[in-house]
Amino acid sequence: MQPRVFPAMYWFITFIAMIFLCGSTLVFANDDEKYVNCGKLFDCGDIKGVGYPFSGSNRPDYCGHPELKLDCSDQDLEITIQKVTYKVLGINNQSRTLRIARKDHAENNICPTLLLNTTWIPNLLNYTSDDRNITIHYDCPAQGAPTLPFSSEFPCNINSTEMTGYFTAVSNLSEFGSSASNLISYLASCKDSIEVPVLQSALAKISSTPTETQLLEILKEGFDFVWTANDSLCETCKASGGQCGYNQTTAAFSCYCKDGPQESSCPQSPTAAPSPTAAKSPSMSSCLLLFFSAGVTLEVNRKTA
Repeated sequence: MQPRVFPAMYWFITFIAMIFLCGSTLVFANDDEKYVNCGKLFDCGDIKGVGYPFSGSNRPDYCGHPELKLDCSDQDLEITIQKVTYKVLGINNQSRTLRIARKDHAENNICPTLLLNTTWIPNLLNYTSDDRNITIHYDCPAQGAPTLPFSSEFPCNINSTEMTGYFTAVSNLSEFGSSASNLISYLASCKDSIEVPVLQSALAKISSTPTETQLLEILKEGFDFVWTANDSLCETCKASGGQCGYNQTTAAFSCYCKDGPQESSCPQSPTAAPSPTAAKSPSMSSCLLLFFSAGVTLEVNRKTA
């Protein structure tokens, strides 16, 4: 009498066979999905055609650098860098610059709850030559603030606490000698401060009119970051017909091609015969047909055994 094999075993054997025979088909299907998805651009509000090195919306994480993920909130494009959220005002792909403004300042809030410096991401996002820093001080003494042409105080309320704020439109007060010594001493008694970049062209406005209203206006104009994200590799990839992306497993650039990812460019053989691997790879429909027909065959054999 032959040993009896349970029906589940027949299906298990068939499933294992399908993996060996059709595994490459599943991989190619996933690669093709990445190629298609990373070819998509997305719009948000007035900003159109956002692509590499950014991800977000209909562009999955593998289509852009992980630290350059954008969100579309109420038709405002936003990016978060080191816990600070910024409103994206513009993207220039030719100069590879990103113009942004702190979201709290863009919403007319000069006294944010989270007092953090604006920071860059080395080797990825850096300031441009047109950026200049303004220092904003918080929780300063209510009395004794010097009056100088390039600085001003303003009222502030943070977490229901009334305090005095103060800002200067110059980065190096020591250049002004004794005329700024009192201001340096005063600012040293302030409990908090942040540095915020502004455009050099905007800095001239506040230097002549240092008021809270003028400060908010130039902060809302934002500043520029220039990005460096494997740009030459992306150009090579696009020229070969691929789509630029990012392999989060290897933390490296990836060129997504129709027949799978490459390091920098797609094979230039659109009319060449299929590779041996591709030629031997059955289609997805063939795999499914093979799976069920094999299962039926095994079941029939089991009943007649």
